[in-house]
Amino acid sequence: MGDPVIAGDVLRHYTDPVIGKYVDLDGLKPEQTQNFGKAFQELIADIAFVSHLIDQKGKSEILIITEHKSTPEPFVPLQLLVYLVFTWYKRWCDAGRPQSTKKFRLPAPVLVVLYNGKTDWKGTLSIKDLVASVPPELAQFIPEVKIILIRLNQFDIRNLPGKPETQAVIESMIRATAGTFVSGLESVLGHFRCSTLDGRISELIMDIVQYCDWVEEVTHEQVDRAIQNVIEGQEGIKMSQAVEAVRKAFSNMVRDYDRAEGRAEGIVRVLNRRFKAVPKSIEKKIYTIKDIDQLDELTDQAVDCQSLNDFTKSLRSQER
Repeated sequence: MGDPVIAGDVLRHYTDPVIGKYVDLDGLKPEQTQNFGKAFQELIADIAFVSHLIDQKGKSEILIITEHKSTPEPFVPLQLLVYLVFTWYKRWCDAGRPQSTKKFRLPAPVLVVLYNGKTDWKGTLSIKDLVASVPPELAQFIPEVKIILIRLNQFDIRNLPGKPETQAVIESMIRATAGTFVSGLESVLGHFRCSTLDGRISELIMDIVQYCDWVEEVTHEQVDRAIQNVIEGQEGIKMSQAVEAVRKAFSNMVRDYDRAEGRAEGIVRVLNRRFKAVPKSIEKKIYTIKDIDQLDELTDQAVDCQSLNDFTKSLRSQER
């Protein structure tokens, strides 16, 4: 979902159609996710993009913030509202705190919860449901934001909408939750035979495997075997050359993946040893980094930093 092409395709096919009608989903650009200081150091938005209204580039800006959940969380509206307000405030401060709305306007928000839990989402998506009960006359003063819920377990993996690579990502998330990712590897990877993102296929496969490996352990041999079976099992169909390239380059990717995984684990261990409870959001950010040089630099920071907040600043700088 961190890929702008896939994120745009998910928003187009899995959310309210009005989003695709008005928002340029082909022009998404990553928005720097924020850590909002020591008191809110656990608040790092999962995914954020900025775009604009169709045919209005450079004018009406749209801010898209997506939070991924595997279990229902009743206070997710508060979490998204905090992301939104702090991002708005930072935008205003970065612009020099202008006092004219003719010169500066806040980006319009699109807030999304991507949920792939096993049960139906029964939690609220309304701020009003989190606030103490008050008379109707006072309820009108409670702030409210519209939140879009993408509930993946409502979709049939045999008939998923969107681009082939989007179908692969969505099916992998559904299968990871259901515990059928390994058994469905050939089905997931089979989507890539129709993909047009030849230069990105190998990276997407590694992202999918890394995500699903957190839930259902998968070996590199199983992935390699599935890729081979997809290639050989499609007689008469012209396979993307990139899929062939994935298999040839897979041994190098596996080596880099293992090295990165080991370094990330070491960083997390050092941080937990030095600062006790390290927020899961920070751990997750560390495990998403696969560049060995960046991880080596973060290892030094984990050992030398004076506080967890100092380390988080270094971690944010790696995302730029």
